[in-house]
Amino acid sequence: MIAKVSEASGVKRSEAKKVLEAVLAELGDALQRGDELNLPPLGKVSVNRQREGSGAHIIIAKLRRPKAMMAGAEEGDVSDAEATETEAAES
Repeated sequence: MIAKVSEASGVKRSEAKKVLEAVLAELGDALQRGDELNLPPLGKVSVNRQREGSGAHIIIAKLRRPKAMMAGAEEGDVSDAEATETEAAES
């Protein structure tokens, strides 16, 4: 992912890594707080519920992507459902 971000943005790999790590840390913190995130072109992420697991904090989130965002996706890459539920473990 770092290589792709570096290539797409035209910055050095080391700089892309710093920025990507900072963004992911803030995303993790926002999900931990239960914040709703609007992340174009990814979509809108909202936390449905949270629970403690063995050795992990489990966050159940919903990712809602408008169909217009999925127009460029190849068939089979994403489901036809407007919203999908994903489970993310954060330690």
